[in-house]
Amino acid sequence: MKIRFKNTFSILICLTLCFLGSNKLFSDENIVEPGSISFSYLNLQTSISELDYYDFIRDSIITQPEYLYANLKAIEKDEDLKYSRRQRFPELSVQVINDQVLERKVVEQTSLRKRQDDSFDAAVELSQPIYSGGTINAQVRKALHDKSFSITEKENALSTLILDANLIYLNAIKSNYLYEYGTNLISEIDPFLEKVRERVEIGISDPIELALFSIKYNALKSRVQILKTQKDRDLGIFEYFFGMKYQNIYFPNVFVPLVENNNNQEAYNVSAAKLQLKSAKEDTNITKGEFRPQFGFRTRYTVYDIKDNENDTDWRGGIYFSMPLFTFGRSTAKISSFKAKENASRMNIDIERKDDDVRETEIVNLVKGSINTRQEVYSSYEDTKNQRRIIRNRLDSTTFSPESYANSSLEEINLLEEFINIEINLLAGYFSYLHQNQKLNSIIRVEP
Repeated sequence: MKIRFKNTFSILICLTLCFLGSNKLFSDENIVEPGSISFSYLNLQTSISELDYYDFIRDSIITQPEYLYANLKAIEKDEDLKYSRRQRFPELSVQVINDQVLERKVVEQTSLRKRQDDSFDAAVELSQPIYSGGTINAQVRKALHDKSFSITEKENALSTLILDANLIYLNAIKSNYLYEYGTNLISEIDPFLEKVRERVEIGISDPIELALFSIKYNALKSRVQILKTQKDRDLGIFEYFFGMKYQNIYFPNVFVPLVENNNNQEAYNVSAAKLQLKSAKEDTNITKGEFRPQFGFRTRYTVYDIKDNENDTDWRGGIYFSMPLFTFGRSTAKISSFKAKENASRMNIDIERKDDDVRETEIVNLVKGSINTRQEVYSSYEDTKNQRRIIRNRLDSTTFSPESYANSSLEEINLLEEFINIEINLLAGYFSYLHQNQKLNSIIRVEP
């Protein structure tokens, strides 16, 4: 009996794991294996793993002002929801009336107004709406939609910050890496500039070779100076955004799977547009409620002449009712205005959905293009680097070509920059794809 129970329990565990695995495959059906690991071709001695990179990004974005602002807006909408719900509760108010006669002209000596003295009264009133034309319920529903909208905006702000942090990180490490790489190329070429001059002076080489070599050498130095300017800019942005000095920063090795268009998942903007439509519908209902009957219960307890020792009191109460009969077209115009706003919000959903489809198509093509071209561009870079080394090793031979050496160095750094840009497009495109499908926050493991 014990063995049979263990076997049954094992079967249940296996079935559960299979079900969970099938659900995962279903939810990620637009992410196809296999894929690529970003910056893996560079064969760097030091890099940052995927999980460590996600931790670095996550720790840096939760203190950004954009996220804090979105979080405060969500708190504001939550309080608005509380206020709308409490509109259903009765209202208790206190009123003190100090009514002094400034001037009196009464003809009849027996008139009540003639005999009435100054008053100093106090009243406590309790009012409870019973029906308000549906405005209270509409306000509650609108507040719920506005709260959902603020949550969507907060998630969108968080996901957008991840995209920004990723690009700032990658641009900084790219600029620094290219500048150091270019500086090393310059340091290799510098010793041979004098050697070329000596060869020209002793008549071994033509002065034209020195001129052509100097032109390419100056072009390479100018290229490195441009890289230095870009490095200073990108490192400044990095240190400002992340609040830390740029040190011990490495290329991230992140697995990027093949992606396909996902028509089943909508972007944040589409979700926000749908919520705005729901909110616009409730605005129309609130406006309609303003011109419907309203009634409720109201009671009032009054103490007259509270400054006297003996006070007269009374307790009054009853049902109040109000309804606009004719507003000279104001009600129709106001309702029509909100209906037009509702129709515009409905059309905005189609606009956002169209932009979402176009944007996702661009992102998918960007990721696919990066995967398809990265190996070819890297092979060209490696081949150019090998040719440069061959030319450098033959500097002392009679077939030495100084122009080719400088030209190959310039082409090498250009190809390296092109390859790194492809790697950045690969990783940034993958993050943008996750952002479009509202999955980036869960991948980075950050909760709004």
